Parts: sequence; structure tokens; C-alpha cells
Amino acid sequence: MIKLLSSSVFSFPKEVARKNEDSVLPPRKVGSGFLMAIADGVGSYAGASSASESAIEYLIGLQPSAFESTDAIEKIFEQIKVRVSNLTHEDPSYYEAATTLTFCYAGEKGIKIGHVGDCRVYLKSDSKLIQVTKDHTQHQMLIDEGLYKPSELKEASGKNTLFSAISKKINLHFQEIFLRYDQVCAQDGSVSLFIMSDGAYHPWELRPRFLESTLEDPSRFAANLRRRIVRLVPTDDCSLVAVKLTVKPQLDLFD
Repeated sequence: MIKLLSSSVFSFPKEVARKNEDSVLPPRKVGSGFLMAIADGVGSYAGASSASESAIEYLIGLQPSAFESTDAIEKIFEQIKVRVSNLTHEDPSYYEAATTLTFCYAGEKGIKIGHVGDCRVYLKSDSKLIQVTKDHTQHQMLIDEGLYKPSELKEASGKNTLFSAISKKINLHFQEIFLRYDQVCAQDGSVSLFIMSDGAYHPWELRPRFLESTLEDPSRFAANLRRRIVRLVPTDDCSLVAVKLTVKPQLDLFD
């Protein structure tokens, strides 16, 4: 049995007068589990906000059976790609509309993660957050290929340049992750999960630490992160979905 202990969500634009192209799905009960997500519309193209909204709207309509098959994540992304591609029926200028999407489904057997783009999933481990997903950016690609070390690209331009997004024009490239609860749950059976758009995690990564009591409490974490973002001045639209779940019976997790 999976129970939602606490959650907190924020999403706001880079500037007050600017449209927020992020779309979020707060933790939503789907069958016996919970589904949550952030989609970040690619702002350089017309229809960015419509693309991110379309992705979240599709997720909202999913039934528990959508997550049961071995190719569930691929099918979900394929259907969202169709929806984004069909935005041209609404407005021909949306031909290049694109969005990133990162979602988590905490089901009975574990957490399924689907990821395209540069939002991130973090999991709390002891007194720190561990990044689970991998950014689909040119910098990360160069690091993965062993051409550069992260430190060598720290000041280089293009760190936010995507090589993958959900779009009519781009071949679908996604990351799929499955985490068993015995891998990620604390001894009390709880798991703390965070999804952040790039506007939220860049300020976090400048000093990736909060008090243990803050990391344990999604509401406190969200409030502190938001204050940090505002103090440093947002560089992009900023979104966070933070949840704390408990998985029972606890004894089954650690046998």
C-alpha cells in the first residue's frame, strides 16, 4: 500500500509579465499509486506552452493499466508526441512546438520514471539529494562520450541546449528508469521524491544542501527553494513537485 504523506508544488514564470511555459502535474492518485510530472515547453518555438499543457493533459487522463506493460513508458511518450504534433491543426505556426517531460509513477512494485529533456528527478538519500535522471543536453552528451569532464564545461556556453524533446520534428529519444522500493526507501518505509525544471534546479545546484529537517518536509523544502530562487533572480520558468510517500507493509521491503 502506498500512502502520500506530504507534497508541495510551485510553478511560476521567469518574469511576472511573462507567460509560464512550464506545466505541472501535482501528485495524482492513479489506481493504487501516484503520478506526478513537469513538462517544460521549449521557449524558442511558437506553441511551447501548448505543447507542455498537452503533455500534462494526456497524463491526467491515464488509467492504471497504462503503466502495466513492459513498454508502457515508450507508448506514453509516443502518444504525447502525436498530441504535440497535432497542435498544428490548432495553429500552423506550432509546427516546431516542443516540450520536455519528466514524470514519475509510484506504483505497487516501484517507481517508474519517464524522461525526455532537461527537467530532473532527485531522490533523498540520507542528508542529500541524488540526481536520478540524465539531462538530454549537448553538455551531458559530451560528458557521456568522455570528451570532456564536467569541470571543463562548467563555464562553456550551450549547457542548456537540448538534443531531445517531444516534437513533431524531433525523433523520440527518452530515458526509462525503474526503482525498486528496497533500493530507495528509508528504514521507516518512506521515500522522498523531487522533480524540478531547470529554472528550479540551477539555483539548487549552486549550493545543494538544506537542513535534514527541510529535506524531510516537502513544504519546507519548497518554501526554502523558492526563497533562494527569488533572491538569486530566476533565469527561467521555475517548477517543483516534491512528495514524501510511505510504502507498506514495511517488512516486505527489507526481507
